[in-house]
Amino acid sequence: MSEASFTESTVDPLYARELARKAAYAVLIASVGIALYVMLRFEYRFAVAALVALFHDAFMTIAAFSLLRLEVDLPFIAAVLTILGYSINDTIVIFDRIRENLKFAQRLKTAEDLARLVNASLNQTLTRSINTVLTVLFTAVALFFLGGEGIRNFSLALIIGLVSGTYSSIFIASQIWYEWKVRELRRPRAKAVENAS
Repeated sequence: MSEASFTESTVDPLYARELARKAAYAVLIASVGIALYVMLRFEYRFAVAALVALFHDAFMTIAAFSLLRLEVDLPFIAAVLTILGYSINDTIVIFDRIRENLKFAQRLKTAEDLARLVNASLNQTLTRSINTVLTVLFTAVALFFLGGEGIRNFSLALIIGLVSGTYSSIFIASQIWYEWKVRELRRPRAKAVENAS
């Protein structure tokens, strides 16, 4: 092969800093918009839990790229924003099922009642969540191995983010909401005990 067939591109440090700053702004603006939507559609507890899950997904992808010392460029930013979209979609499906089950549940008196409701909601959406992520994951893996060099980092970021997003929707977002709701259930009981004594 001739030397002319290899190209090397470098990014000015000033441009790299500007790109990182714009990426952080993009993730922040997207997260705030998502939180407002979830707050209006559901309640603030759901919004906070969804935001924590979103930051987890973005952090996991950025941390993986940092550990692997891979380039952060525009396709990477697009991948992170795509990951946020998939993650919030999965989280909202679970939250919607929790909200529907809350409407039809008898009065929730204990943490165990609430745990059963959250577990039932997760079980009702688990197959859909796994099937959705597997469909996209197969495509991302195929792009990683069969796609060109230009989209390899994009597809790797998608793979990491999809796995992280599915995990966070099931094991982080719903659990944060559950813990918060349990504290709310215990508050009246604690006040009643305090008033009785």
